[in-house]
Amino acid sequence: MSIPKKVAFIVFLCLFVGVSVFLSFNTIVRPTYEFEELTDVAGTDVDGWSFIGFNGNQFTEEVRIDYVRDKNGENPDETKPVVAVDEFTFVSDEYVEYVYIGESVEYIDERAFVYCKQLRSVYVDENNPNYCDVNGVLYTKDMKKILLYPISYCTEIVYNDIEKYGEVKNIGLDIKETINASGEGLDALYLDFKNKASDDISRPLFDEMLERGVMAPYIGTYYIIKEKTDNSLTVEKAWSCDEVYSIPEGVERIGDNCFYKCDRLQRIDIPSTVKEIGEMAFFKCYGISLVKLPEGLASIGCDAFSYCQNMRYAMFIPASVEEIGHHCFYECHGIEKFYLEDASEETIKLGGSWQPKSGNSFKPEPAIFGASYADFEAYNNERIAAEQPVVEQPPAEDNSAPVETKPENIIDKIKAWIDSFNVDGTNYLIITILIIVVFIPGMASIVIDVIRKMFKEDFLMSKKKKEKLRKKQEENERLRREYLEQLERENQEEGGNE
Repeated sequence: MSIPKKVAFIVFLCLFVGVSVFLSFNTIVRPTYEFEELTDVAGTDVDGWSFIGFNGNQFTEEVRIDYVRDKNGENPDETKPVVAVDEFTFVSDEYVEYVYIGESVEYIDERAFVYCKQLRSVYVDENNPNYCDVNGVLYTKDMKKILLYPISYCTEIVYNDIEKYGEVKNIGLDIKETINASGEGLDALYLDFKNKASDDISRPLFDEMLERGVMAPYIGTYYIIKEKTDNSLTVEKAWSCDEVYSIPEGVERIGDNCFYKCDRLQRIDIPSTVKEIGEMAFFKCYGISLVKLPEGLASIGCDAFSYCQNMRYAMFIPASVEEIGHHCFYECHGIEKFYLEDASEETIKLGGSWQPKSGNSFKPEPAIFGASYADFEAYNNERIAAEQPVVEQPPAEDNSAPVETKPENIIDKIKAWIDSFNVDGTNYLIITILIIVVFIPGMASIVIDVIRKMFKEDFLMSKKKKEKLRKKQEENERLRREYLEQLERENQEEGGNE
């Protein structure tokens, strides 16, 4: 195959692949808004139009769930009120900040909103007879179930405080840096601020900060204006550090995925009225530490507290708990002991792997049955006291000869450095090394082999190398013939002698 034909074939192949990918993407891509008319939604006897899918984009920061709309969320049809929001309607959305629920909605699945990273508040029409919100947190109207605590609720607190008081009052902030920017005009001021900020700040975010006095480029990260003139800015970068939420008395159920991945939440207060904690209710809430389960709690769902790695010391489970779901406290390695008020395993239903494994062991620490709250409290107090910092007295003068200290073992340093790449039990350094050493060379070898077989061996060779290869092949062929001729002569001579 000549070189022009080869080039033409490669260009055609690339165009074919590109068109195929484009057509496939357009075939499988979801519209932004999806609705479907259903009967008996989730066995609730609710009939009508359901909101079944949302595929957001950077231009969609607010969603209104009231009437059926076109695929772009426009042109609401008031003859088609939405009565239900199906499970997994919102999944891993990165843009929506506010959701407004209309008065016609009768049913919202507990897993309708899963991991909406920028969601700050959910507001419900006050005339809705089934649901309500309490300052942006979603509840049933009778206040017996909490359905959703928005992941970026801390951002809403900060924005509201800045608007009302000009400063943050209702959440603690950890100031990380102060930025002083200056410039003649907004463009120059923006460029100077962008260059000095430790995060990549877009122009829309910068304009929002000028307008509202604050911006949040990431969950729990804020830039707050302290001083502003026409040509200068003084801005503090801060992290929210003590987000706390108290579920009100009267709530009986914490819904599935209610606090899913709210990793800025530091403490959750569960009222005495709660009887059920749903599946994955506090999944990957990395920040929460000591959680007190109330007397009267009956069940804890599967993965309810999985990956809550800041939970420490001991956990007390009252006798009222009848069931603990599988992997309930998975990867909660900070919990050293479980004190169960039940007399034995026979009086409570325990799911598989409900405890974390202890230390380097492949098995969890045996739970302590028949324990009292006083036992649990004594252990926790002892552990807390042991971790209190010890005030060191200044050392007395020592006139003796200095003692040589051994330098830190280099192997320990290497181990510590490798361990620093551990995330959720996975060491990404080792994975990266394996990809570089094994996967990439292997794939490169396969690709080169395929190309050579497709275009013959000389495809990747220069003319000089082709000529060298041809001569070597001719020499090998000549030697092969001489060997065969020699072998044939020897056979004839042996036959003649006989």
